[in-house]
Amino acid sequence: MKNLNRRIFLIQSAALTSATLATQVSASDKKMKAAAPGERLSEADSYPKSMGFKLESKNVDKTRYPRHTTEQYCSRCQLYEGNATEGECSFYGGRIVPAAGWCKNFKLNKSAA
Repeated sequence: MKNLNRRIFLIQSAALTSATLATQVSASDKKMKAAAPGERLSEADSYPKSMGFKLESKNVDKTRYPRHTTEQYCSRCQLYEGNATEGECSFYGGRIVPAAGWCKNFKLNKSAA
């Protein structure tokens, strides 16, 4: 058995840690890429659900999101690009959201005000 000195041990530990992190990042990237632009966003998907996403702004839980107002909906958000019924949301990687939807990442589009 080899005698490992401290330097070799630290180098090997750093290499193992880097390899482990790279594998985890790669796996999480694959999960994010599974949702292709142009797909419809669902309230049931885990990430939109964690962001409080609702297909209709009027259905937002007012106790959980007290800063939500009735004037906040996707078509008035800076991240929305589409028409009066639906469009792409850059926050969700270009997935399709309804114009009447909402999530807690809402940022008022000054030109929509």
